[in-house]
Amino acid sequence: MIKEKEQFISLKFDLLFKKVFGSEEDLIPIKKLLKEVLEIVPKDIKILNSELVGRPYKDRSVRVDLVVELEDETKINIEINTVVTQTLIERNVYYMCRNMSMDVSPKRILGKINRHIQINMDYSGNHKAPITRYTLYDKDTKDELTNMLQIIRIYIPYFREKCYNKDVEKLDSKTKFLGLFGAESIEEVRKLCSGDEMMEDIGKRIDKYNDDLDVIGLYHYKFIEEEVKQEQLEEATKEGISEGIELTAKNLLKKNMDINFISKVTGLSLKEIEKLKES
Repeated sequence: MIKEKEQFISLKFDLLFKKVFGSEEDLIPIKKLLKEVLEIVPKDIKILNSELVGRPYKDRSVRVDLVVELEDETKINIEINTVVTQTLIERNVYYMCRNMSMDVSPKRILGKINRHIQINMDYSGNHKAPITRYTLYDKDTKDELTNMLQIIRIYIPYFREKCYNKDVEKLDSKTKFLGLFGAESIEEVRKLCSGDEMMEDIGKRIDKYNDDLDVIGLYHYKFIEEEVKQEQLEEATKEGISEGIELTAKNLLKKNMDINFISKVTGLSLKEIEKLKES
């Protein structure tokens, strides 16, 4: 089913991402992601939080980031970040450290700690490169202390620009795959996926879940919620501006400034200024 551009739900929407890449029945999408981002082809992948995929959109407690485990017990957390701030980055680090601590029980302090990798699909924020990889290392020698902890930040707008300003057929598979996260219509998805069996599988899932009631329900729920918040913010801003203008006018009146001058500065009518003068 071909979607109108304004109706298309992209991978930027976290529940759609989870539906596409978090299926235990179809591991092709997550295998493609790990191949392109980590350059690995794991023998076994376990979706650790697959139970959240089918949860109804009204359940506000659902976290829709994706956590997978490889055959060597490496755990990989993949997040969709639409608004990236320093606070969010620091919170991501906290979550990763917390997840690492959960590998051992209080009775087994010296137990095995598994490798943890966090992949952030960022749609905004400060990025010095399209893909940045962070780990623990010596600042002077650049020697790595350990590979047990790694954070990978991917700047999706860079790859979208690459995919939609250049000949897609000439782009490498990694660029096309990451560009898929910036696709804004099902036509763009099909163009990027054409000729690649794994990508075509992902494209079909994106199309399929654009008709999923959970995805559509949560998408519109969040859209309406954000719209209401924006209206409230605009109203509050208007009230704040209005109060600020009146305060300015009152201060000018206290200095015995001419009301015609005050009207010109504040935009208030002479009648409105006279009322302020009387109050």
